[in-house]
Amino acid sequence: MSLNRLFWLISVALMLIFLALTARIVSSEWGEYRRGTRSVEAVQVVQLTMIAMEKTSIERGPSNALMGGEPADLPQLSKKLQVAREQTDASIATLLDVLRADADVRYAPVIRKIESVKAALEPARLNVDRQVGVPRSQRSSDDVSAAVSGMIDLIPPFVTAVADLTSIAIQSDPQLLDGLTGMRVASSLREYAGQVGSKFTAPVITQRPLTKNEVIEIGKLYGRIEQLRSLLNIQMRAYRDNVAYNAALSDLDAQYFGKGLPFLGELLQIGLVSGSYELTTAELAARYVPPMSSILRLRDVIQADLVRDAEIRNRQARNYLVATVVMALVAFAFFFVLMYLVRQRVLAPVLRATTLVTGLAVDNLEVEIPTARYRDEIGDMLRALQVLKARSFERIGLAGERETLIQQLQVSSNTDFLTGVMNRRAFFAHSQQQLAVAQRYKRNLALILLDVDHFKRINDNYGHLAGDSILRSAVQLIAQLLRKVDILARYGGEEFIILLPEADMEQALVVAEKLRSTLSQQTFAIDDVAQISITASFGVSALAGAATLDYMIRLADEALYKAKNGGRNQVVRAS
Repeated sequence: MSLNRLFWLISVALMLIFLALTARIVSSEWGEYRRGTRSVEAVQVVQLTMIAMEKTSIERGPSNALMGGEPADLPQLSKKLQVAREQTDASIATLLDVLRADADVRYAPVIRKIESVKAALEPARLNVDRQVGVPRSQRSSDDVSAAVSGMIDLIPPFVTAVADLTSIAIQSDPQLLDGLTGMRVASSLREYAGQVGSKFTAPVITQRPLTKNEVIEIGKLYGRIEQLRSLLNIQMRAYRDNVAYNAALSDLDAQYFGKGLPFLGELLQIGLVSGSYELTTAELAARYVPPMSSILRLRDVIQADLVRDAEIRNRQARNYLVATVVMALVAFAFFFVLMYLVRQRVLAPVLRATTLVTGLAVDNLEVEIPTARYRDEIGDMLRALQVLKARSFERIGLAGERETLIQQLQVSSNTDFLTGVMNRRAFFAHSQQQLAVAQRYKRNLALILLDVDHFKRINDNYGHLAGDSILRSAVQLIAQLLRKVDILARYGGEEFIILLPEADMEQALVVAEKLRSTLSQQTFAIDDVAQISITASFGVSALAGAATLDYMIRLADEALYKAKNGGRNQVVRAS
């Protein structure tokens, strides 16, 4: 092996190995850095979604209180509800602004879900307002329950949106899995806690016992709440040594599970027996809602810990990335300096041959290649260049033959094998261009769809070969009567289509009538013995406004259908 070949083989191998290793390391560090950056943003988006869900859920408290409040308390309760609604609207608007500002296409389904909640919010609020407008003594328990359920039904889209955003966040940073799961569990716990409280709204307002269905629903919600509390112990094992988390968990057990849930248990016992709760919905909210804030404090502790860890990982990834890029640049600089020195010291004898290679590379076949005098590396290169020049001549010749073959194939693919005119695919390709020109420059364009009448009888009586011969003869006759700019194509079977540029409806009708008359007067020979006549039906349409080609064809087809049903051998214009 020559020194020249050995040098280039070693150089290329080293370069590829070095590039692969460097690209792998830089790509890995860049991915870590991007994941760290995205993870902080992802956690914040999940938090905003949970806050919007929380505000929508919290709004049920003032709504329920207002529907069951005493007349003297209504102004104050109305103000509280208005504040809650403003907070809900603000949280949803903030969430939508953040989602829309991000270019991540994965947020599109989430945006649609939040927008659906926003759209459903007003009808749900109107149901609440209608109940407030009805005197308390006349309020129906079913209507109150429906109003409460309307507000509860706003939550499922939030839940699925949180699940989608959690999945996106975990894809950005898998280390967020435990923390985000804990946040979702806490958020779901807060929602189910609110729902079980809302189940008492209608019974408290009407001071009636709980129905069987209400008892069942309350039991189910109790079960879900207990399951979520157990899930916190299982899922959040990694947080067992986290002081802030343990404090928030203890506060949750003391406040909600120690005060809020037992309070509902007392109401449940009353609802099972008498229904004499001796409190209003406002008093119910005042005693039950504050303990639920401990659930949100637990969620916020998890979220703060997630953001802090994500920021630390992001800073570390950034430092590693910078160090990797610096080392890669230094290594590249050293490698190129080494290559330069070797090239100057080793490859100088082949610089003259480089000029010859460059000339051949740009197909400059007039380059004169010197005859090799010696059996060395330069001699081998010159002999190789002679072969390369000869192969270039061959390649140019083959390229010309290939171009000719491609043109022939294009013509074949655009032509109907039987009649020799355009096929359906080529017609659409050419016609779309004509349609675009006509619409752009406000020019006329018309379309004719024709079908040979009773062609099946010809095939049945004289055979398919005779039918094919008649079709070819008819197409030749039609083509002779058209202009060069007109586009004639076989649309299918015995059906043909013609596009007439620069022609309006009236002109197209004249052309169609001319074709119809000529065809009906012409006879076609079969086996040099039989002479038969044919007729054709025509449907004509013209371009109007921004109509599409499919629309023009559909209009012409409808007109053709009328011509067929009207006795055939006639021209019908599209309505």
